[in-house]
Amino acid sequence: MLTVPTLTLLFICIVVGLAAAFIWMFWEIEQRMSKLHQMSKPYRKSGRVG
Repeated sequence: MLTVPTLTLLFICIVVGLAAAFIWMFWEIEQRMSKLHQMSKPYRKSGRVG
């Protein structure tokens, strides 16, 4: 059976891991949206709808 300090450490590790996963996910989404935004800029300047 796990003791209270061990369970606390396990809980903290799980929370930190989930936080890191969400930060990584939002970073990847932001990078892809930035690329799409940069690709659409020349079309807007030329007047064409993309």
